[in-house]
Amino acid sequence: MLKRALWFLLVISGCGVTLTAQPAEQFIYKWTDEQGMIKYSEVAPPSGVKYEMVRRTGGTAQGAETAPGDQTIKDQAAKEREELARQEAKQKEATEQAQKQVEDVRARNCEIAKKNVQVLQGDAQVVRTDAKGDKVVLDAEQRAEELKKAQKDQDYFCNP
Repeated sequence: MLKRALWFLLVISGCGVTLTAQPAEQFIYKWTDEQGMIKYSEVAPPSGVKYEMVRRTGGTAQGAETAPGDQTIKDQAAKEREELARQEAKQKEATEQAQKQVEDVRARNCEIAKKNVQVLQGDAQVVRTDAKGDKVVLDAEQRAEELKKAQKDQDYFCNP
């Protein structure tokens, strides 16, 4: 009985060594996402996405070796990460540039508002053009209204 159990263990352990020493073949999914990036995964892509099955040879059971297919996938993933980093840098630069433009416009509007307040608080006559294109001198009431608007603009544009 003991002999038979030992023989059985020997046969099973020998099969296990044989099975683990052979490289395993796997299939992975390859598809292109909505941004045009090629994706590889062991998990199927979302439904409705066209894909192809790519056969690759895995490494040993210990994971000591990398199969040629694995290196190709790693290279492709590295390229995708680099491209994503470039796109993110471009987007960050565009955002910073847009923010700078907004700040420049705000600064110009602040200066204009300050000048308007200064003119409306001064003693000189204030003249504006009406809808017909005629020049009209502001009376005290109109001048007070325009001063309120200019001060409101100054508060808005000069105090972020």
